[in-house]
Amino acid sequence: MATSLASQLAKIRVESTNALDLKAQKKAHSKSLLFDAHHAATQDFNTLFQLCHEGYQEICQLDSRFQAFAGNLFSDQSKHEDRTQMTAPQNKSLDNVLEDFMSLITGRLLLKPAVKAMEWLVRRFRCIMSLSATPVASANTVSVHQYNTTCFVLTFLPYHTSPLFLTVLAILPEQRPKAFRFLQPYIQSATSPPRHTIVHTVAHNQDLFSAFNLYTLNICRRGQQCPALLSFWSSVTSEAVALMLDRSRLGRLELQRQNQEDVVMRLMPTLAEGLSMEHVPDLRVGCFMILTVLSSKTNLSEAVLTTAMDLVVTAWDDLVHAGLICLVVLSQQRHATTLPKKTFQALVATKQLSDDLILLKQHYRVEKLVLGLVSGSLERLGKRGDAERLRFIRELLEANLMQSSFVATAVAQMLPLSNGTRLLPSAKDGFDTRSALVDLLLYLADSENVGSAIRLSLEEMDSETRQQGHELFKNHLLSNEAPENPEADEEMPDIDLKASATNFEESVGRIPSRTAFEVSFLSHSESYIFPSLADAFVAAHRSPEHVDAFSKMPLLRKSLAMSEPLYFSFFVKIWCGYYPTSVRAAAIKMLSQYIRTEKLSVDVQVLLPYVLYALADPTTPVRRAALELVIALASFYRTMDNQNDNERRLDALGKGQIYGQGLQGEEVAWLPWQIVVEFIRDWLTPDVEEIRLDSGHLLRSLVDRLRAPAERKEVGTNGQKARTSLRSSVMTWLCSHVVNTSVLSLKDRLLPVLNKVPKVGQTSTCALLKPLLETTLAQGYMALQEVCEKEHINTSQYIDHVMEIASPKDQECIKLLQNCISDTKAGASPPLRIAAFHRLRNIWPPLKPQSQILLGKFMLDLSFQNHSSDEARLNQTEALDTLRTVSLSTEVLQSLIEECPTLAHGGPQKGAKRRRTVSSSQDPGDDIRRISIVLEILEASVTEANLPLVGGLFKILAEIQGYKERSGLELHYLELLVVNSIINILKPSTTPRIDKSDVRADVLVDCIRNSSSPQVQQQALLLVSLLASIVPDLVVHNVMPIFTFMNSGIMKRTDDYSAHIVKQTMDSVIPRLMESLRKRSKDSLAGVSELLLSFAAAFEHVPARKRLGLFQSLMDMIGADEYLFALLILLEDKFPRNNRVLQFSVDLLDCYEAQTQFETIERYMTIIVDLLKAKPTISAHLITTGSASSCYETAMNLLSNLTALYGDSRLVSKSSKAFGQKEHQVDRLRSILSRVMDLILSLSRQYSESEDINLICPKLLDILLGGLPMVDFVSTIQSLLNGADVQTSLDALKSFELRLSKKEFEPVAGQNACLGFLRQLTAMVEESTNGPTRRVALSCVDTIVETFGKKDVDAVISATNTVIGPQCLGATSEEMQITSLLSLSTILEVLGDEFIAFVPQTLPKSLDLLNSKLDDGTCSERLHHAGYSFFSAILIYVPWAITGPNLDLLLRVSHGSANAELGESCSDERRATLSLIAKQIETDDSCAALGRTWANAMTEGPEALKEHLGILETLIGVLPKSAVGRRSEAFATLLTRAFDLRRIQFSDRTEDSFEDGEVEEVEEATNRVAVAMIYRINDTIFRPIFAQWVEWAASSSAAVATLHRQTTLYGFLMHFFSRLKSIVTSYAGLILDDAAAILGRVDVVDSPSDSLLRARVLGTLHECFAHDQDGFWQSPAHFTPIAHALLDQLNHAPDPASPSALIPCLTELAVAADSPHHHKMLNTSILKHTRSDIPAVRLAAVQCQRSLTDRLGEEWLTLLPEMLPFISELQEDDDERVERETLGWIKKVEDVLGESLTPMLQ
Repeated sequence: MATSLASQLAKIRVESTNALDLKAQKKAHSKSLLFDAHHAATQDFNTLFQLCHEGYQEICQLDSRFQAFAGNLFSDQSKHEDRTQMTAPQNKSLDNVLEDFMSLITGRLLLKPAVKAMEWLVRRFRCIMSLSATPVASANTVSVHQYNTTCFVLTFLPYHTSPLFLTVLAILPEQRPKAFRFLQPYIQSATSPPRHTIVHTVAHNQDLFSAFNLYTLNICRRGQQCPALLSFWSSVTSEAVALMLDRSRLGRLELQRQNQEDVVMRLMPTLAEGLSMEHVPDLRVGCFMILTVLSSKTNLSEAVLTTAMDLVVTAWDDLVHAGLICLVVLSQQRHATTLPKKTFQALVATKQLSDDLILLKQHYRVEKLVLGLVSGSLERLGKRGDAERLRFIRELLEANLMQSSFVATAVAQMLPLSNGTRLLPSAKDGFDTRSALVDLLLYLADSENVGSAIRLSLEEMDSETRQQGHELFKNHLLSNEAPENPEADEEMPDIDLKASATNFEESVGRIPSRTAFEVSFLSHSESYIFPSLADAFVAAHRSPEHVDAFSKMPLLRKSLAMSEPLYFSFFVKIWCGYYPTSVRAAAIKMLSQYIRTEKLSVDVQVLLPYVLYALADPTTPVRRAALELVIALASFYRTMDNQNDNERRLDALGKGQIYGQGLQGEEVAWLPWQIVVEFIRDWLTPDVEEIRLDSGHLLRSLVDRLRAPAERKEVGTNGQKARTSLRSSVMTWLCSHVVNTSVLSLKDRLLPVLNKVPKVGQTSTCALLKPLLETTLAQGYMALQEVCEKEHINTSQYIDHVMEIASPKDQECIKLLQNCISDTKAGASPPLRIAAFHRLRNIWPPLKPQSQILLGKFMLDLSFQNHSSDEARLNQTEALDTLRTVSLSTEVLQSLIEECPTLAHGGPQKGAKRRRTVSSSQDPGDDIRRISIVLEILEASVTEANLPLVGGLFKILAEIQGYKERSGLELHYLELLVVNSIINILKPSTTPRIDKSDVRADVLVDCIRNSSSPQVQQQALLLVSLLASIVPDLVVHNVMPIFTFMNSGIMKRTDDYSAHIVKQTMDSVIPRLMESLRKRSKDSLAGVSELLLSFAAAFEHVPARKRLGLFQSLMDMIGADEYLFALLILLEDKFPRNNRVLQFSVDLLDCYEAQTQFETIERYMTIIVDLLKAKPTISAHLITTGSASSCYETAMNLLSNLTALYGDSRLVSKSSKAFGQKEHQVDRLRSILSRVMDLILSLSRQYSESEDINLICPKLLDILLGGLPMVDFVSTIQSLLNGADVQTSLDALKSFELRLSKKEFEPVAGQNACLGFLRQLTAMVEESTNGPTRRVALSCVDTIVETFGKKDVDAVISATNTVIGPQCLGATSEEMQITSLLSLSTILEVLGDEFIAFVPQTLPKSLDLLNSKLDDGTCSERLHHAGYSFFSAILIYVPWAITGPNLDLLLRVSHGSANAELGESCSDERRATLSLIAKQIETDDSCAALGRTWANAMTEGPEALKEHLGILETLIGVLPKSAVGRRSEAFATLLTRAFDLRRIQFSDRTEDSFEDGEVEEVEEATNRVAVAMIYRINDTIFRPIFAQWVEWAASSSAAVATLHRQTTLYGFLMHFFSRLKSIVTSYAGLILDDAAAILGRVDVVDSPSDSLLRARVLGTLHECFAHDQDGFWQSPAHFTPIAHALLDQLNHAPDPASPSALIPCLTELAVAADSPHHHKMLNTSILKHTRSDIPAVRLAAVQCQRSLTDRLGEEWLTLLPEMLPFISELQEDDDERVERETLGWIKKVEDVLGESLTPMLQ
């Protein structure tokens, strides 16, 4: 019951709110984020609410969401809320509100207003306290409530490295949640927990892991997340999960699997919810990270991986890159080839996916993800959009993202679909998927990137799939690699001509029978017969017969090939289209064959642009075929060139027809035949071999030939320099075809070439291609994309090529791009506008300044557009990116500044050439936003080349300051942008030339003083430091407000950047300030003092670790030699008697050389002296002077501070080292020191009546002298002693003595100086009439002798005569006597044997002196120590000089000293000296002296006797055993005298007799000495002595004397037998009869002395019985007499003390006897005593039996039958005590026997 009650009380005590404990309540109220505990405890809630509410209002201005808490947490009612009085539902509701607020404020905790707001939650709502709500009246109260500690700690945890977190740790409650127990060591040490500790705890503490995840998710659910929290959570959780998974790998395989599953189960709910939060992208990125770690370190199930991948792609538009990384890692873990449906759809919809995958491939394995995309696309074939899917597959495979094994898998999936082994659904849009898939495979087989991998993969496939691949590629490969010689066809393998014929016939059958109305298949109109013809040609191209039949088809009108371009245009369109390589090569060969076999009657230059396209084809077969066509053309034109002029006049084929009837045909440029000939001959045919080997050679060569000779990089192998007219004609001709052709692939391939040549001669490429740009922009993105997809061209790439047409020199093109961007209603979709923006960025640098200005304004206007539409948002983003990316000139930036609206009221300034824009907006926010955008651009763009912008920026800063003052808004961001912009302009330049009128230092100072933003303040100070080196005059005039702000603001911060800012500001400003002060006045102390005062005021605010460096830098800049003293004085005046300031001042002084330190002392003393004047002058610059008393008090504080400063060992050491420098430097130091000493001495003389000055000045003088080398020090002391007053002399001598005692001197020079000073000191001792001076001088003599005495013995002997003279040892002054004795001790140690001559004079005199002092009771401890120090020295160094009388006198003085009770230290000193007598004096002389002085020792008291015996004990201890044996009789005699002390003291007791306790103490000392002697002698020597002592004790004629002697003797014997044990048991035979006789005769009832004797006898016998190991007491001769004597003692049981000693003695006797006979005899006698008439006797007998039963056990109970009758009688004894003891005896017997005695007793 008691335990339950105690636990309940303990629980109540733990959970109590201490509602009535005022001390506990005050402690809880003192926990604060802003104030120290002492200050916080004094604050009331009204004051606190006002402060915290200000912070809350500032937070509301930053985020309007905080206004929701105005009605609850920050209402006036909240001041009266008390959580301990709330019910559980109320507390729960309040918890929700508090956590909501803390969640919202997480991202702003480093802002001061946020900390103020949190302060209210801590102080008023106890959001970190674990308290109890105890009102029991309501049924809804809560017993224990955890007040938001978890939420509070997690809110601050992301900032664990900031100083704020240390404050959080300091205020956490002692009862913290389990999750945060890891913080305990850091709370105790007041340090921040490192990141690795937090990660480790999250990984191992499940409570913290769960709480952290839940807290983060709750914040995100509320939409209150912040980047700091999510970044911290993501990184910590990722690392923790990695640790958890690493730890799970320990143990057996099954245990590892179970542990990993546990980790996954704990983590997946958090990841699932986090990934589903589409509105929190940062959280999702964090989940991506965790998923990546999780999947890379453990094996997740397919279901988990599928779910995770689907969650990753959910609404991931802005997270594609991070999501792709996660998907890549997840896909590597999956076994399935295909991707989840949702994942696949999201990936396919991703723009530029292949580009992202190419980037990821550098760091991750993307094969499985790519294979999944290919597999997914193949599975979905047969539906609408197959063309796009095949293009997607082609793009993935051409990107070379997979290894050959994965490529083989992809090809193995494609082959069954291509050959019909696996059926495909019919495409809904009529697209021939299978044919397109075959074409894709064939195209890929020819691709340089993946072709080799496909061919290699065929060898790795199974036999069936490999067979399918060979069937598909066989004819294709053969046709591509067929020899050019037709005769070799016979050696080609057979082809399945029947199947080929069937396909061709089917294709021909699908061709419309109507006549073709087309003139050219390259026209822009859609051809209804071209697709069918193309299919037929594809089917026919492998068979020469089919090709021949195809070419003769009427629809192609081959016979009209020389009059219309239909026939040629068909094959051109084939080789420029998306067809297999063999088909395209076959088309080119058709025209080659035609040109070689048919006679051309027209100019076929229309083919040349498309021939160029073929020559740049990536596949070798196509390029080879194109080269054949070039050779055929070259042959034709070479033949035509050899003909006459009439025959040369050939019309150009397709002129006015090639691109259709109409405008396109008319605008095509045509080359004269001479230029065509020259073009083919000089531009194409020379590079045939290079073109065949390198697909890019032609395009590079073409660019190089089109350029002017000075611009060329390279020329073809056989190329020649083309003339300008030729280049211009070719350029015009190519551009016209590119502009007018309907073949986008030609445009796409040739545009990059043409765009690289800006102009040829006077012909601008931009002007030639501008129509294409116009038509493309007018066409719109959707239409363009449709055409590009149809021709399998990358739309984005094509758009970029078209945009490159725009030239920076063509304003119309720039206007076109601007219209494309701005005209969002005209159908310009985002890709076109983005491409236009990119082009404008690229052409920005070469634009003319005016064009840049106009374009900059255009971009700026776009960035201000309304955000109501996606187009506007896109334009704004791109426009801002453009302005931030391009290099903006000063003119452009100036124009942007002019576009800013003014924040000042009223219109623009009159008379200005360019006026700033006057705001027309009614919302100031719009103006501020516009200004912020311009300033952001300026900050990112300005450089040292933009100096003219400084004036405008300062004007903007001035307007911002004015607007802030009027509106009350904090525009920190704008201020920061302006200041940073100015810094970016001024910082890089070494000597910028700037107009002083542009700089507004006053505005900058206002910005520093009025801004509450640390960043603004730091950057503004940085700007001040820059301006100080550029326009120092302007800065110096405004410097003091700057430093005042620094001291109250930025210096308080602990971050390194703030320290850097302060340092840089000081480095730049202070040197200019000092230069200005020196120019204005010779005495600049007044100006400097103001600066130093501002720094001194900031002392407490500067972080301790940066304080010394800051102030040292300050002093270095202003001059420590001149002004260090001023700083020290200001610090002392500002913080008087402050230890931290004192230590800092010492550290600061230690940074400088000794000369600077001495100069600082001199100026410091000058200020003190000036301050004590009636009218202070220079000191008024540093200290506010008032009344004379206040000035005096200040001067004393400064003087004390100076003493404390220079008393530091570091400064003294540095001063001493400085005097070891070169002579001229030392002279300078001596000169300064001399002036300082003059100031100190003059101050001491002038104010000699001042106790403070008389106390401090000597200390300061001593400190200054202590830093000098010994030679200089002695010299200075000697000069001070000559003519100095008494006090100065005394202080100087004390200083010398102290310095010498520290052993700080030079080995030779210092020694000689001190020995030389010894004679002067000796003379001073003899001649001085002043006692203190003489004593200190003698003390100095003592110190010199001790230190250097052995170096000059004659000088010491001379000094000895002085010491023993009447002025010293013979003086009446005790202080002089003490010093003399101590000096003699030192001299004796130095002289040794040479001191013998002085012993007769000194020893008796000193003994008499000490004896007289002891006799009259005036001996002090110091004199006693000095005397015995001298006696010890004599005993150590010249003991043979002590004669018998002197030794007796020394012992008698020692006895008197022992009786004087001077103290423990004196006793220790005396005993040490007396022990030297035993060690140093001859033994016989010592024994004789001990005997002669024994009576005197007894007279002086017990202490004297004990010390006397102590000498004897020491003497016995130091002598060899043989020597002890020889002198045993003498020692025994002395011990016998000691044994007789009891008789002497107690036989006839008087008032002077010893007390009983004192006698016993002396007897104990005697016994100790006796045993010490016995140890060192043998039995032969000692046994006679022992017998003599026994006989001596019983030999006295007086009974009383015998009684006392025997009492002493048996006390010794009890000690003797207990120490020596069984060794001396036989000695009991010598005392057996005597002991029996004593026990038989003593009367213990009437005499206490007899009782003491009896007790000692029993004790002696007990020790003897207990240590008998030889059976001594088993002998009847020994046992019987003593047993009877002891048994008879039971009759004395009425004595209360009798049984207590007797019964143990009898018990030990029974044990020692160890005989049944002896046991029976003892038992019989004891049982008889149980029938005594006296109850006490019966009781003693029963106790004795019980003791014997307990000790001997069964051995004793063999006599039980004899005991039983007696036990039965005793059970019925009349005495209750006897009966109770009998029951105890019976129980003991039963315990021994293990059975009950009841049956036996019945």
